[in-house]
Amino acid sequence: MRYDCLSCGACCRTAHDGRILVPAEDIVRWKRLGRTDLVDALVPGHFSEMAFACQPDGACVHLGTIDNPNACRIYEHRGITCREFEAGSWQCLEFRREAGLPT
Repeated sequence: MRYDCLSCGACCRTAHDGRILVPAEDIVRWKRLGRTDLVDALVPGHFSEMAFACQPDGACVHLGTIDNPNACRIYEHRGITCREFEAGSWQCLEFRREAGLPT
C-alpha cells in the first residue's frame, strides 16, 4: 500500500506537546534564516530537546493550510524530525492505527 502524507496527516495530528522533537541543528538553521518566529514558538520536549507546540486537539501548530488540512505551513523550513519521517514506516503505521486509519 502506498501512503500519501497530504491525504493523511496522522503523524502531525497525534503529536501532543513535546512529541515532535526539534534538534539543535534546526534551531541554528532557523536563526540563520531569520526565522526566530519558529524558534520562539517551540516548547520543551522530551530528552532535553525542544519541540513543536500543539493545538488544543493535539495537532502540530504548523499543520494545515488553506488548501489542505494535512499540509505543513512551514514545509520548506520543517525540522529534521519531519524531513526524515518516512511514509509507510513502522512509526507512520503506528500513528495511522492511533488515528483509526487503515494500515
